Amino acid sequence: MAFALAFAGCAHASARVTVMNAPDLPAIPEVASTGGIATLELESRLDDQGRPAFFWQGRETAPTIRVRPGDEIHVRYRNDLPQTCGFGMVSDSNLHFHGLAVAPSAPGDDVLATTVRPGKSFDYVVRIDRDQPPGLYWYHPHPHGLTNWEIGNGMAGAIVVEGIADAVPETAGLRERVIILRDVPHDPSLAAALAPDGTRGPIAANFANRDQDDQYAAPCGIETTSQTTINGVPAATLGIRPGERQVWRILNASGHRHFDLQIPGVPLQLIARDGIPLGYYPGAQRSEQRWHVLIPPGGRAEIVVTGPQHPQMLYSLCYDTGPHGDENPGAILGELDDDHGDTAAGRIAAPAGLVGGLRYRSALPRPDATRTVRLSEDARRFYLNGVAYRPGQAPMFTVRSGTTEAWTIENVSAEVHVFHLHQVHFVVLSTNGVANRDPHWIDVADVPPAAGRHGHVRPSRIRVLVDFRDPAVRGTFPFHCHMADHEDNGMMATVRVI
Repeated sequence: MAFALAFAGCAHASARVTVMNAPDLPAIPEVASTGGIATLELESRLDDQGRPAFFWQGRETAPTIRVRPGDEIHVRYRNDLPQTCGFGMVSDSNLHFHGLAVAPSAPGDDVLATTVRPGKSFDYVVRIDRDQPPGLYWYHPHPHGLTNWEIGNGMAGAIVVEGIADAVPETAGLRERVIILRDVPHDPSLAAALAPDGTRGPIAANFANRDQDDQYAAPCGIETTSQTTINGVPAATLGIRPGERQVWRILNASGHRHFDLQIPGVPLQLIARDGIPLGYYPGAQRSEQRWHVLIPPGGRAEIVVTGPQHPQMLYSLCYDTGPHGDENPGAILGELDDDHGDTAAGRIAAPAGLVGGLRYRSALPRPDATRTVRLSEDARRFYLNGVAYRPGQAPMFTVRSGTTEAWTIENVSAEVHVFHLHQVHFVVLSTNGVANRDPHWIDVADVPPAAGRHGHVRPSRIRVLVDFRDPAVRGTFPFHCHMADHEDNGMMATVRVI
C-alpha cells in the first residue's frame, strides 16, 4: 500500500510539479470520409514483440476513422495472425463497431457469425445512421474466446462522428485531441482469455486463486503485469496554453482496466459519454463539471479541459474493483504544459446543421417489458443468469423493435463488472435503489461488487432503461461484461430484436 500513499501525496502536491520531459502526445493518423465513404485496409498480425496488433499502410497503428451521419465505413480486414495462438486456439478475428446504431448483420457489425480466419480477408460495409449522434465511438476485434488477447494487446481504433459543435456550440474552433488509453501486458501471453483446457487463462484466474472469505485485495498495489499507455507511449506531454480550452476525446481501449482521470486543481467539463452528448437525454444539462472522470473498459468520455497556469500532471487514480477484482493502481499518464499553440492538433469544426440524435432527444415511451440479468462467477467460469456463453446458443431474450425495456442488472460476485449491450444505448435509472441524479445515454456501465461476506451476499443492482427504438437495429447481437477476460470466459449472452 506504500505506492498508493505516495501517489495520493503526489496528487495533492502544489500546482508546480516536476517536469517529466515526456514526448509530445503522439498524433493518431486519420482516415476521413470522402464522397460519403471512409475507406481503409486493415491487417492483424504479430508485432516484433509477438503481440497481436493492427497494421495500416505498413505501420503498426489503427487510424482514427472520421465520418458524418449518413456516411459509410468500408474496411478490408485481413487476418495474418498465426494459425494458432500460443495457448492452443485458432487465431480468429473480426471487427466490432462499438456504439454505432447499425444493423447486426453482415457485411456490417456482425460479431456472432462473421469470423475472419487466419490467412483470410473480409470486406466490412458499415452504414452510419443519419440520426447517429456526434461523438466518439471505436472499433475492435470481438472473436469469442480471443477478445481479451486481441483488445488487451492494443488492437483498437477510434471512430469520430462529426458534428459535436452542433450539439455543444461552445466547442467550435477549439483544438481537439483523440486520446486512447490502454493497459498492455508486459508478457503477451498474459492477455490470454482461455487456457488450453478451456478454463480461465492467467489473468482471469485471479478469482480462482482466492477463497471467497479471503481478506480484501489491495486495489492500489503495484501493477506488475501490465503497462498503462496513452496513444501508445507510457506517458506524454499534452500541449495546452494557460487558459486555453481544448476538447479531449478519450477512449478506454483496455481489456479490463478502469481509468479514473484527474488533473489536480483543474475542473473537467464533461460534454459527452459513449458517443452521445449529455444534453441529448431529455431534461439533462449540456455539460457537467467534474473533478475526476471515471471511464470503464470500453467507455468513452469527451471533455473540455482548460489549460492550467503551470505544468500539471494527468493522473489515473486508484480504482477499487472489489475484493476479488483486478488491481487498478494509480498511474501518471502525462503532463500538461504550454506548447504556445505549436503542437499539431485539429480543431472542432463550426456548426454545420447536422441534426443527428433526434431519437435520443425525444420523449421516452413507458418500458414494454422488464428483465433481470444476474452476473455471477466461480473458480472456472463467468455467467449470465447462471449460463456460461457458448457460440450458437439461442438468444436469452427476444425484444420488440420500437420499444424500450427496463432491465435490472444484478451482481452477486465480489468484483465489479461492466455491462455492455451492442447496437443500442441505455440510461442508468438507479444504483442499489438510489435514483441517478444525472441520467444520460451510455453503452457501458459499472455494476458494483456485491456486499457481504462469509457466505452472506447482498447483490448490487443497477436498473437501466434500454432503447430498442431504432428500426435499423433488428437481428441478434450480444450483451456482456466489457472486462474482456470475463466475456471470453462466459459472461455473455445474446438478445434478438424482431
